[in-house]
Formats: sequence, structure tokens, C-alpha cells
Amino acid sequence: MAKHNADWLIGVLPQHTEVTRVERLGADLVRVDRKKAPPAIIGVIWANPVEIANFEALLAGDPRPQFILNIPKAALWAGEAIDNLESEGVAWGKMYDLYRALNFEADLSAYRNPSLSFIERLFRQHRNVVQVERVFDQLYRLHRGKGEPVTVALTDAYEVTADAVRTAYEILAPFNVLLKNTPYGSISSKGKTAAAELGIEVCDQSSIFSRLAA
Repeated sequence: MAKHNADWLIGVLPQHTEVTRVERLGADLVRVDRKKAPPAIIGVIWANPVEIANFEALLAGDPRPQFILNIPKAALWAGEAIDNLESEGVAWGKMYDLYRALNFEADLSAYRNPSLSFIERLFRQHRNVVQVERVFDQLYRLHRGKGEPVTVALTDAYEVTADAVRTAYEILAPFNVLLKNTPYGSISSKGKTAAAELGIEVCDQSSIFSRLAA
């Protein structure tokens, strides 16, 4: 780990094909010049989970970041932290998200993770869901018009094995449903057995609709 979070990012970001120059503006702040888009200001943090306190100083500073990058790949983002950033018009994410944003967004603050945006829209459009509450970026509490709230955890596993189920449970429990957050791959029979043993259900994007209606 470099002395400052910004130094770490400066060390890796020049590898990006659209980046022409990276300048450290502070211990946790970087300016990035790009080939085909305006310069971008990125705030860099190292936290797990990410809370509002981890980036408050960056939002209060000048220049203000358009994107908050959290370095640990497996870290969770608290729902309140996400809501705060989005209300402030600031994008957020991991290196995957930053690389996509640098490729596709002239204004980095407009970036949203496409996978999470799809899932959140799926939840909001369900006829029995009246409120979508973010607990973490991988955990949602869905309040329903009919029935008790359902807490849904997400997994990006291509194949939802018993290990994938138990790993998600260890990190995100308690929850009612583990949702396979991709249309590709499958849910293995051992994954379904492990879920039943833990007292949860495992669903794909099609079966979650009937589960939320129950």
C-alpha cells in the first residue's frame, strides 16, 4: 500500500487506455486527464464498509470529486453512504466502476453501476414492492404492499454453488433470499440444498418476481 490512497491510484491508472495524465491534488484526491473527455476529479478512500464519515471531508473540499473510489475490491458500501453520494450528485464504486466511467462518461458524476441499476429497477417495478431500502450495495430490504418485508442479498457468482451461498450468508446475513445477480450461469442443486439448510431461498432474476408477490 502506498503512503497515500492517491499515490496507489496514480500507480495503476496510467494503464487505462483513455488516461493521458494523472496528478495528485491531495492525500486522497486525484485529477485525471483523458484523451476524449474532460478532466475528472476522483476522491480515493480505503474502507470496509464504506460509511458517510469516510468521504465527508472530500465532499467538503475544493475541488470536489465527481467520483468516490473505494480501493478494497470486496468491501461493502452502506446504503446511507450510497444515498448520500447520489443525493450530492457524486458517483461511487470500485476500480471496475471507475474504469467503466472513464470509458463511457464525459462527466464521471453521471456514472451508475449497470448491474445494480438493473436490479434496483427490477425491484422498483414489481407491483407488490412499495419501497426499496438499501442496506448495503449487496443487500436490500424490500417493503411490500402485501406481506412482510423481504431482505434480498445479491451474489455475482456465475454458478451459485454451496460455497457461494455460504460465503454470501457469512458476509451478509441475516436475509431471506439470495438473488443471482446475472442472467448467465446457473444455480446448482448443492447451492439450493445449502440455502435450505441455512433457512433461506436462492432465486434467479425470473423467480424473484413470484417470490416477492407471495
